[in-house]
Amino acid sequence: MQSNCQTCKKDFEIRKEDLIFYEQVKTVPPLYCPDCRAMRRLAFRNERTFYRRKCDLCKKDIISLYTDDSPFQVYCHECWWSDNWDPKSFAQDYDSNKTFFEQYKELQRKVPRLALMMINSVRSEYTNGAAENKDCYLIFAADYNEDCMYGRLIQRSKNCVDCAFIYDSELCYECIDTRESFKCMYSEQCQASSDLLFCYNMRNSNNCIFCVNGRNLSNAILNVKYTKEEYGKKKAEIFANYESIEAAKKEFAELKSKTIVKYASQVKCHNVTGDYLHNCYDGVRVFDSSDAKNCSYMGDAEDVIDSMDCNNFYYKDELCYNIMGALQCSKSKNCAFVFYSNELEYCENCHNVTSAIGCNAVRKGEYMILNKQYSKEEYCEIKNQIDEQMKQEGTYGQYFPPELAPFGFNETLGYDYYKITEKEAKEKGFKWQNQTTGTFGKETISEKNMPKTIAEVAEDILKEILVCTDCKKNFRITKSELDFYTRMNIPLPHKDFECRHKDRMSKRNPRQLWHRACMCELKTHQHGTEKCSNEFETSYSPDRPEIVYCETCYQQEVS
Repeated sequence: MQSNCQTCKKDFEIRKEDLIFYEQVKTVPPLYCPDCRAMRRLAFRNERTFYRRKCDLCKKDIISLYTDDSPFQVYCHECWWSDNWDPKSFAQDYDSNKTFFEQYKELQRKVPRLALMMINSVRSEYTNGAAENKDCYLIFAADYNEDCMYGRLIQRSKNCVDCAFIYDSELCYECIDTRESFKCMYSEQCQASSDLLFCYNMRNSNNCIFCVNGRNLSNAILNVKYTKEEYGKKKAEIFANYESIEAAKKEFAELKSKTIVKYASQVKCHNVTGDYLHNCYDGVRVFDSSDAKNCSYMGDAEDVIDSMDCNNFYYKDELCYNIMGALQCSKSKNCAFVFYSNELEYCENCHNVTSAIGCNAVRKGEYMILNKQYSKEEYCEIKNQIDEQMKQEGTYGQYFPPELAPFGFNETLGYDYYKITEKEAKEKGFKWQNQTTGTFGKETISEKNMPKTIAEVAEDILKEILVCTDCKKNFRITKSELDFYTRMNIPLPHKDFECRHKDRMSKRNPRQLWHRACMCELKTHQHGTEKCSNEFETSYSPDRPEIVYCETCYQQEVS
């Protein structure tokens, strides 16, 4: 079934499997294409843009996702979770003379919002979208970590700095898409390995430099085995100073551009399209997900089943649709940040709630509409009224409209994946934030006077103000950060956290798919003298320099 997106006006396909799912969760087919649906959800997730302001309850200075001139009431973590206020005190009666979204906007503007989103963390105040962390700093979409700093989507890791999409690892630096690894640096898509330096797509390997697509390698440089002494000499050359590491980065980028790559980074997957997947089955357009079964149009998901159109979706979620941010939820639709709840619709930041519509910040309850409690019979009656009204308005089953997103689009995770301009954002109905964060021109050390090695750095660096070589924003070094650099023999960074994050994200493939054919022409493979005829959906665009292989041809080369 073909449909036309009401936002971008592009045609998109609604599969037979999609229609079956929509019937199962009692909703209607979407009016927007997968990308426009994702943009709407991601516009509700500000992960890394922080502002200084005061808590509107205790009046203390805090760090918040919201500017001081935001229209929302904002509480610090302690105040929001305290008994000093009651979300149900903001309850509204449903008014059939107004649209549902008009009424929800009124509630949204009144109910206090959390300054930062974190759950059960210890000494990890500057984390967001995070839970169960200890002694962590500026990590986002991160759970069950200890002593980690500056990263996104870090799970169950320890002493990892400047990493992204890293799982069950320790003592890693500037690693991307890495699992079960130890003491790896500047490496990508590696698993079950240790002491890797500038390596790509390695498995069960250790002490390797500039190696790609290696399996069970040891003491290797450019996939060739060397003695321990030769390996140590090469490593010392790379770590000689800041300039030698920057040169190694350029050499590694050139090496990657010439290597063969599998059409998608998928491990233990079956019948699923997308990229950066681990143990996923039966789905389309799934990205950065693990243990997802029968899920489609997903991003950043783990251990979920039978759901569609969800992002940052974790741990035992089931039968959900159009959700941004969820933990252990089921049978819920069109929500943002819902936790341990069931049968929710159009709810934000609700915890331990069952059967609710249009609620905000409720921490426990059932049969609620616009934060007001009802009997089951009253709830069902009003719910039917709301459904009928939204069907007449043409909004039934669709996500919150962009104007209800609490952030400017350029503040959100959506801007990481959809680099639209301010004009384009406003044409789509999104807000835009023009307030600048950070300080400029206050540096006490110029870029040219930065120490070249960590051996030149003394503890008084903690009192200095540095300047980013890219954006010219000022930043500082923390004590934990300095201890890590000293332990790992890494020179100080010359860029602030946000620019380092952008560099990491630029090394990953986009959340888009192109239909391509295998580029293998090796006569020793199963296709013989003919070019491989296998076709696939891949996140490598046709203008990329990499040589893209199908699963069969790739495995014959790396095994």
